[in-house]
Amino acid sequence: MTKIFTPGLVFVILVFLSSLLSAQTKNGSVAGRVITAKDKQPVDYATVAIKSLKDSSVVGTINTEKDGRFEVKGLAPGAYRLYVAYLGLQNVTKDFTVTADAAAVSLGDLAMQNTGLDLKTVEIKGQAPPIVVKKDTIEFNASTVKVRENAVVEDVLKKLPGVEVAKDGSIKAQGETVTKIKVDGKEFFGSDPLLATKNLPADMVDKIQVIDQMSDQAQFTGVDDGNREKIINITTKKDKKNGIFGNSSAGYGTDGRYDVNLNVNKFKGDEQMSVVGQFNNVNKQNFGGGGGTGGGGGRMAQLVSGSAAPPQGITTTNAAGFNFATITKNKTEINASYFFNKTSLFNEQNSLTQNLLGNTKTTFGNDLNSTTDRLNHRLNFLIDTKIDSATSIKIQPNLSYTDTKLNQKSTYTNQYAQSSTNGTQGYNTESTSPTLSNNLLLRHKFLRRGRTISLNVGTNINDNTSDNYNNIVANTIDATGTSQSLTNQFNDVKTNSIGNTARVVYTEPLSKTLNLELNYQNGYNHDRSERFTYNFNPLTSQYDLIDNTYSNTYENTTLTNSLGFSFTKTGKKYNLNAGVAVQNTDRKNDNITTGNVFNQNFYNITPSAQFRYTFSNSKRLRINYRGSTTQPTISQIQPVPDNSSTQSIALGNPQLKPSFTNNLSIFYNNFDFAHFRSLFVFANISQTFNAIGNSSTLIVNDPDTTKNGKIAVLPVNVKGVYQFNAGSFVGLPIIPENKLNVNINLSTSFSKGVNITNSINNVSTNFSVTNGYKLVSNFEKFDLTAGINGTLNRSIYSAQPNANTTYYTLNPTMDISYVFPGDIRLAANVDYFQNTGRGEGYDSKYTLLNSYISRQFFKNRGTFKFEVYDLLNQNRGVSRTSTSNTITDLNYNVLKRYCLLSFTYSLNRMGGKNMQGDMKMPGRGGDRGGMRMRM
Repeated sequence: MTKIFTPGLVFVILVFLSSLLSAQTKNGSVAGRVITAKDKQPVDYATVAIKSLKDSSVVGTINTEKDGRFEVKGLAPGAYRLYVAYLGLQNVTKDFTVTADAAAVSLGDLAMQNTGLDLKTVEIKGQAPPIVVKKDTIEFNASTVKVRENAVVEDVLKKLPGVEVAKDGSIKAQGETVTKIKVDGKEFFGSDPLLATKNLPADMVDKIQVIDQMSDQAQFTGVDDGNREKIINITTKKDKKNGIFGNSSAGYGTDGRYDVNLNVNKFKGDEQMSVVGQFNNVNKQNFGGGGGTGGGGGRMAQLVSGSAAPPQGITTTNAAGFNFATITKNKTEINASYFFNKTSLFNEQNSLTQNLLGNTKTTFGNDLNSTTDRLNHRLNFLIDTKIDSATSIKIQPNLSYTDTKLNQKSTYTNQYAQSSTNGTQGYNTESTSPTLSNNLLLRHKFLRRGRTISLNVGTNINDNTSDNYNNIVANTIDATGTSQSLTNQFNDVKTNSIGNTARVVYTEPLSKTLNLELNYQNGYNHDRSERFTYNFNPLTSQYDLIDNTYSNTYENTTLTNSLGFSFTKTGKKYNLNAGVAVQNTDRKNDNITTGNVFNQNFYNITPSAQFRYTFSNSKRLRINYRGSTTQPTISQIQPVPDNSSTQSIALGNPQLKPSFTNNLSIFYNNFDFAHFRSLFVFANISQTFNAIGNSSTLIVNDPDTTKNGKIAVLPVNVKGVYQFNAGSFVGLPIIPENKLNVNINLSTSFSKGVNITNSINNVSTNFSVTNGYKLVSNFEKFDLTAGINGTLNRSIYSAQPNANTTYYTLNPTMDISYVFPGDIRLAANVDYFQNTGRGEGYDSKYTLLNSYISRQFFKNRGTFKFEVYDLLNQNRGVSRTSTSNTITDLNYNVLKRYCLLSFTYSLNRMGGKNMQGDMKMPGRGGDRGGMRMRM
């Protein structure tokens, strides 16, 4: 015992003495004040970093106070270099020395020159630290991130602390979804982030700015109304602002697989032009919104497992687009883009659905194959200009047209009560959906600073036409014997809607730190739905026998008026906004077919509050509360049954009330710039009154035998619905200067939903927890991203405890590459998926291994690559979905093993000259370093 204890005690004493000695020697400090060179005004929130000239390590960072002053303590004797950075100002450097005799160093005033640029260009010149924070913006220096040749912006984002990129390309920053990507402060293809992140080359990026952007009206008035969205702004390198650049590739492989991508950008000062194109049959989509296999959002009380798995089906994609942006001499911003995409999705799947209905349960097995062809056009335009020195106008129209054709065949088995139905369905549909929207913002500033008035008008017009052919043959076996029912119908559906929202905001400064906002909002929505169902006539071989049971014309008109006010208090370190509005909703439901008119009138009080506290420029807290109403859709209120599904018959409920939701969100972040540590924590809780749930009833013994075995679904208002989710992210360095980091995330969600099944209230409780660990490297020749994610899901049903389910997903992953002599890169990406707890035929364990070898040619402008997808040929598609009263297990077809040989050409023509430096692989030169200050 003594032999073990004594060395341990000596070791502890030595560590203590060395720590004490180190603390005694690190008593140096440096102080100063940062001012503007032009008018000698203090610069608050400037980033100050201290670098040791001995070993190039960052030993301290801090942000200036409101008076521009700063002081960094804990410096050991030695030579240092001080860096000062601030958005819109040229960086400042200053060398100094700390000695035992002169431990406290005063640098006096440090003057920063104006770059002559506004924040829309957001350019920082000179030497820049890896991270700069300015109030609502976190800026990352892209040169500190190592990526492979021909990388795109998405590859840079994957290595930034606090930024998560999902397999479908969606982005979260500090726990919040990124809704828009801008390039040098300008719109890029409207509001589709993927068109920027999956197409723009990484070597064009100078900075990545993550911004909590206020609403357009709040940006104008200067009064923070709490309405913010998370966006990313990409600032381009100086040499890229005057040249032509981009990456284009073409590849062909086994089984007829091909992959062609085009990206060409021409930037000239404030003028940007970009062309993108994509043509492949390997499930790649470098865009969102326009269709294909993109994922959808989750619903209240719904858990989906398997989101990390490959997309469903095999998609052939053809897409192309053009983007133009400029700022004219009179500072008018103009942006226009057009995007076209045509996709064809082939899907094969088998599913098993458990429907929980009161104290009984039905099971529905379905084997389905379908082909979905979608054609989409998108046209976006923006103009923002000044009418005079005090008045400006912003107009943003958008036009979209979508044509969809679906050909679907299925074979199903429905087990219910004491009966069993085996059937087939053929379902074909063709729909068109043109959509026109416009947003107009008129702004005026009065002579008194802070006094403003603005008008925001948003208009949406939708017109949807759908022709549907539905043929169902169902054979039922019950106690009386075997019977057959036939459904052979044509559904002619037309839905159009017009919506307009106008909001007037007036702001009045009550003092230097207190502002008053008065607001009025008027909303008008008119929806019309025509649904005519025709049965097949064997005498004429036409669909000319109208079925009045499934035919109806319905109109809904909703008029809302809201009047409110809010106060905003701004302190040195905090911002507080609190307000309330009274909203009146007047709704008219007009059943044109029956002549029945049903009127409803509601009053709601909608409070809001927002609190932001800045402990320091690296540590912040934000709390938001908002009350809001949601109106039911016309499909939820139109009282006509829809029998096109083999599982259910949906019927609208005209007496639905609007739901009201209280939502509270908390966000906290903390950066340690000196050691590249980061922490993000968020929580969100919502409670919904008059939530819209479903009343589900099993149909049996109906005279219309085509209904038997199906579930009648009626939307109803329910009580007791709420949801909670929270998460945290921690980024820690393993090897200093950002060479190797570990990212840890932990998130959980809990929801409670209510529905009615066979006249019995069913409370569904869903719980999930996800934990993940990821290693991210930034070495010269060696690139590694490796991690593991695990998710546990638990669903509990009050009406049927025996149906409670617990299931798991485990997903280790590794993406690794190395540049060998001869500039040959060998890379492999491996994903292991383990899905358990689902049931026989749906549990799975498989490995998805992709690998490639590549080499650059033609002075590093061209790259040949040979890749193998799913080398082990194990790829599978498996998922489980739990809703308020259903559990669905799904197997679906996925892309299997293929090989592809491709060539990528990097165009990099700056100022009329071909450039080569940025095309080099990591490890072949260039000025890219780790997470270091650039010298």
